[in-house]
Amino acid sequence: MIDPDRDTAFSRQILDVLSARTKASLHNVANQHVEGFKRYTVRFEDLVREATERGRDASSVAPVTERDESGEPGQNNVVLMEELAILGKTALLHDVMTRRVGSYFQTVSKAIQGR
Repeated sequence: MIDPDRDTAFSRQILDVLSARTKASLHNVANQHVEGFKRYTVRFEDLVREATERGRDASSVAPVTERDESGEPGQNNVVLMEELAILGKTALLHDVMTRRVGSYFQTVSKAIQGR
């Protein structure tokens, strides 16, 4: 059986992560020609893995936006194709998650209306 509170909380958490990842990538693309700009990344999956390995509930994990300081100092480390790949993957995952949530609430609506 599906736990509605837990399932919708999980979906919301994933959609929040995808939103943060999209914002970071768009910010990186906008600053791709700014000298010395260091790209932003969003960590989530590895934080969930660490939490579950330690026996903690993964629903308490929040995404972390970090500055990627790799590369030479004063040199921009944004790679446009990598950012576009991240945006494409994020768009696909967003579509999957919104369909999942929509399907869930459509089922609940049918159950309430008796159709």
